[in-house]
Order: sequence, then C-alpha cells, then structure tokens
Amino acid sequence: MLAGSGFVVFAVLLVFLVIGIGVIGYLQAKKRREAMAAYAASRGWRYEAVQPLLVDRFQGPPFGLGHSRSAGNAVYGQHDGRDFVSFDYQYKTTSGSGKNRHTTTHTFSVVALSMGVSLPSLRVDPENFLERVVGRVTNTDIELELEDFNRAFTVSCPDRKFASDVLHPQMMEFLLQHRELGWRFERDSMLMVSGSQRSVQQIDSTLALMDQITDRVPDFVWRQLRGE
Repeated sequence: MLAGSGFVVFAVLLVFLVIGIGVIGYLQAKKRREAMAAYAASRGWRYEAVQPLLVDRFQGPPFGLGHSRSAGNAVYGQHDGRDFVSFDYQYKTTSGSGKNRHTTTHTFSVVALSMGVSLPSLRVDPENFLERVVGRVTNTDIELELEDFNRAFTVSCPDRKFASDVLHPQMMEFLLQHRELGWRFERDSMLMVSGSQRSVQQIDSTLALMDQITDRVPDFVWRQLRGE
C-alpha cells in the first residue's frame, strides 16, 4: 500500500509539474507578444501575432523542414529606407512511435531586409566540420582566397563569381570579426536567422549589422543587379 501511495503522489506531482511548465510557457509567450506589439507601436510599425504568409515566404533551412510550421510575432517596418520583417518561426519533428513517440519544437528568429533587387542565392554560415565535409563532397562549399575565412565559414552559391564579388577581402576581414554570424541573400532579401528568439533590442542591432554588410557590397555589384 505504501508503495502504491508513493506512486500516486509521484503521479500527482508530475501532473502539477507538467501544468506548471505549460503555464510558464504560456505566460512567457504572452509577455513576448506584448513586448513585440509595444515595440512595433512605438516605431509606428505593424505587428501581427500570427502570419501564415511568412511560413513559405523563404527557402533553405530552417524553412521547409519538419511539420506543423508556423510564423508569428511579425513586425513589419522600415529601416534606413528599406522594408523589413522580423518574425518567429517554428516547426516540429517527431521521432519514435507508440509510447516512445516524441515531438520536438524547433524555434528560430528571422530578420529579412528587402534589397530592392533580385539576387542570386548566397549563403554564408559559420563553419563546422560536418558542413565542411558535406560542402566539399557536394561541391557547394566555395573556397575563397582567404584561408582563415574558409576555415570559419561555409559559403554556398550557384554563381561563384557573384560570391567572389560580394565576399571580397575587406568583406571577409569584417565577417571574421563576427564568426558566429550567419546570413544569406535570397530572392529580393537579405536574411539573418537565429536559433534563439531575439529581443526587441537584438532586432535593432541585427538590422544595424545587416547595414554594415550590405554597405560593404561593391557598387558595381548593385549596378549589375539593377541591370545598369
């Protein structure tokens, strides 16, 4: 009987723990929505708690992965004359089956800044061993003239000349000061994707950093993209 009573107590405590975690998660999500809405309102920008149109707006990881994809806490505004959107992105993955079935939620924060022109796809990601091996096997990891940069980043682009023009020596030296930084050009936008949720202050600092990168893209590259 004592053993049985102990199990009941444990089960009750477990239920309360699960409920408590759920309540904390709900309150944190509510606090984030309120902070984002206030941030947007203070700048005269637009806020949307849920925005399904952003789920399939972009390509490449983390987009298109898993299931139950969603986008929300979207802030639409302008920065230095360019339109931007900042939003939270989630997808889920499920492993196992039956009693061992487990679902994991993957959360990201995305900032997309409009470039005003159509761009070749270019990805610059912090290097790791797996990415480097895969990149060399599939011939997608572009090697540039600065070996320190090649060791620090993986570069993927279907147009090697475009990648070389954008990632000139001065650009690479700047990026080496931000080795944790990953970014990409896609369609008409520049994106920065973070594996953790950005605070409102981090949105501003991310936009400022995106400015510093785009300002280092040579003028002749922008002229070519505009067809001049």
